[in-house]
Amino acid sequence: MIGILALILFILILAVGGDRGAVSIMALTGNIAVLSLAVVLLAGGHSPLVITLLAGCVISYITLIKQNGKNVKTKAAFLAAAIVMLVLLFAIYGVIWDSKSGGLNEIQAMQEDVMYYYNVDVHINMLHIAVCICLLSTLGAVLDTALSITSSVYEVAVHKKDLSRRELYHSGLQIGREIIGTTINTLLFAYLGESMLLFAYLKTGKFTIETIVNSKFLFQNVAVMLFGGIACLLAVPAASLCIAHFIRPKERISLVGEKQNKNQ
Repeated sequence: MIGILALILFILILAVGGDRGAVSIMALTGNIAVLSLAVVLLAGGHSPLVITLLAGCVISYITLIKQNGKNVKTKAAFLAAAIVMLVLLFAIYGVIWDSKSGGLNEIQAMQEDVMYYYNVDVHINMLHIAVCICLLSTLGAVLDTALSITSSVYEVAVHKKDLSRRELYHSGLQIGREIIGTTINTLLFAYLGESMLLFAYLKTGKFTIETIVNSKFLFQNVAVMLFGGIACLLAVPAASLCIAHFIRPKERISLVGEKQNKNQ
């Protein structure tokens, strides 16, 4: 059944996207191969954070530059995504480390098949794995937001060549305000849809509100969702600044000078 659904997806991508659809399929295949290699390396005992950062860079390169071509838009989006993910790394690491929310949550640990079918002694730092999960979960949304901003600002610059770097930057912010609502809602429903079965299980298990609020499983799901929203919000000014700098690299804007010129 999964093979049939995948085949339908590929056919639709080719039918709707044409040549770009074929490139998208190759990029998707490359990203899956990178993630598979990352899992193998993690199981081999390599550093989860290093593997995740390298995998994130390769996935970003494939998704942005290989799929859409090497140009001002994709280079600016790549730089913006790298800045956001680097900033987010320290925030996620601090929150996860302080909350000790790595590893199996309470619901997973209660399952009888965990002890029979899974080996919990894997010699991997689960806190690092939790950080990696948050990073990779937010990467796709960051790349999508960054490329949307850079592409839109680039089109504005093409049609209005007299705009300054500051005006291009503010155009990117305005575009971000228009798209960020739907982006965050998309993340929200994606994470909530994934957790529907979990909430149903909690309802039938008659867990108290206090237990649920203070549980690890709720924190894990909510933290990923919140970090995804934060990452998208940070991507808007980062991408706007990067694309404005790439389009107007030699421009120097002085607000004092502008005000003086206007007064004259």
